[in-house]
Amino acid sequence: MKSLLAVLLLFVLTGCRQQDLLEGLDQKQANEVIAVLQRHNIEADKVGFGKAGYSILVAEPNFAAAVDWLKIYDLPSRPRIEVAQMFPADSLVSSPRAEKARLYSAIEQRLEQSLQSMEGLLSARVHVSYYVDAGEGGQQSKPIHLSALAVYERDINPEQKINDIKRFLKNSFADVEYENISVVLSKRSEAQLQAPRSPTRKNEITSITGLLVLIPFLFAIGIAAWYWLRRRTAPTQPTLPVDNHGAGV
Repeated sequence: MKSLLAVLLLFVLTGCRQQDLLEGLDQKQANEVIAVLQRHNIEADKVGFGKAGYSILVAEPNFAAAVDWLKIYDLPSRPRIEVAQMFPADSLVSSPRAEKARLYSAIEQRLEQSLQSMEGLLSARVHVSYYVDAGEGGQQSKPIHLSALAVYERDINPEQKINDIKRFLKNSFADVEYENISVVLSKRSEAQLQAPRSPTRKNEITSITGLLVLIPFLFAIGIAAWYWLRRRTAPTQPTLPVDNHGAGV
């Protein structure tokens, strides 16, 4: 009886098994991941762990497809960078070169975040080529060069999108020329358009409900069998002889 219950419990757990896809996300990152996966027919659950952040769980058959979509959309997104975070008021004073490097790194990340908000772009990377020692010791500054790499949806006009990106980057700096801006677009890869579906919740609930209804019947049968075997194997008590000598006077 115990073995049968263990097998049934294992069946239920196997049918509902999920695998950790991501963990330690903030709420915005978790919601973005859930939205993308659901948009591509992948069921996912968001589980909160307080200060430890959120975890994303998917069914094992959908794990590979989920990873592919996260790569395409460059998720989870990086937290939004504020320039003030790069230079906190209580931090130690660093060298001018280090401060300039941190500043341009923050600018790159802010530009990436802005480009990703453009319609049709799934992910973006921006690189700023600058002269670290410009202005120090009377050295003449060199022109700034910008390069952007972006992944776009398959149904947009790439030429128009390149012009939009160049115009955006040009207006982000005061002294950048168009010929010093390079934009490379990559079409979204042919990922699995229809993810292997895990059993729907309705089917899972139906199967679990059926098992829960079946277990009491099996339990009752087991109790009846145990009681029957106990009575069968119990030792029979000897019958006491009847004393007829003391009957009557």
